[in-house]
Amino acid sequence: MIDASLLPVSGVTRDELNQRAKRLGEALARKDISLAIIGYNPDLFYFTGSIQQGFVLISPEGEMVYCARKDPDRALLESPLETIVAFSRFKEIRLVIERFFGKVPGKIALSFDVMPVALFNRFKALLGKVEFVNGSDLVRSCRMIKSPLEVQDIVKGVEIYDKTIEQMPHLIREGMTEAEAEAALLFFMRRLGHHGMVRMRGWNQEGINGYLYAGKSSAVPTFLDAPLGGVGLTPAIAMGGGTHKIQRNEPIVFDASPGSNGYISDQTRTAVIGELSSRLEKAYHIAVDMIQRFETEAAPGDACSDWYLKLRDMARKAGLEDNFMGFRKKRVRYVGHGIGLELNEWPVLGEGLPWRLEQGMVLAVEPKMVFPEWGAVGIENDYLVTEAGVKRLSITNNEIITL
Repeated sequence: MIDASLLPVSGVTRDELNQRAKRLGEALARKDISLAIIGYNPDLFYFTGSIQQGFVLISPEGEMVYCARKDPDRALLESPLETIVAFSRFKEIRLVIERFFGKVPGKIALSFDVMPVALFNRFKALLGKVEFVNGSDLVRSCRMIKSPLEVQDIVKGVEIYDKTIEQMPHLIREGMTEAEAEAALLFFMRRLGHHGMVRMRGWNQEGINGYLYAGKSSAVPTFLDAPLGGVGLTPAIAMGGGTHKIQRNEPIVFDASPGSNGYISDQTRTAVIGELSSRLEKAYHIAVDMIQRFETEAAPGDACSDWYLKLRDMARKAGLEDNFMGFRKKRVRYVGHGIGLELNEWPVLGEGLPWRLEQGMVLAVEPKMVFPEWGAVGIENDYLVTEAGVKRLSITNNEIITL
């Protein structure tokens, strides 16, 4: 048996999990879906408080059954759910459905955006003549609105970032490689309690705990759906700090996502050893103006796409449209995104996207400017949408950090 005293505690309660299941159940009922089967790790943790391999079954009435394969004993200790059953073979899932829901229902939701085709085919073979529908949007919409407990965990990541930024003058020096400087900051974040992982949803979208890049390498585009990525140490991991040695008077960008209990913050600051050129300093202050405008004017009901257009227009008026969120044709067409258990949650402040700001959303807003000949500058803060507007969660000041 597992010694329970060895395990960390998430703090999530059965009542909170039941509220989450209730919201999803109501969404299932509106779509006339009889059951959701969820096994993708972040979604599994969201509904169970555990990430032990298996599936959680959720009905329109909000009833939940957590089927745990590896490790069921740990799942029993970690999850406050009332109904947790162990299984060892995939075909037992059908027996669990029949035991708790009477029969295999006619319409079942799966997470098509992240489920491998091979696993989908196993469900088809196991459950027979069932109509399988995509439940990803329903789950992601539930997760988009954060509870006070979730916000509390994100704030812990915000605090870790702020304490790490305070150490930059002590940890980074001229002549260090980007990778060395990045490692020093990430090591400090782990010592402060960062859980050590950043999850991203989507095919081949991968994240690392934090990125530090300096000078021209910060402007090198990469596969990641982000304005900056860095060159990394190998084409196999084409992002993050590389072997470039940090020099005086070049921009240093530190973009990191420390977190607690699975929930991540996402913040960026720009630093320099010496001073930035007037062109880069001006661009940085335009980015700060953008984020302050969002902070003071954004409110529930605002169209997320409108905020992208407003901030892009500020860049255009400043003569920086080509540099806004990338360079020219390689720009990304968003300026903010939801955060939580994953780095790229809903909503997204992007061109042509459907969301409106709602109370309980938590977003990272990240205006960044890219200049291939000099590097990049930018800022990123985290915000909670409240009834009165948006509340800044980030506590690090907006100034350029002089090292």
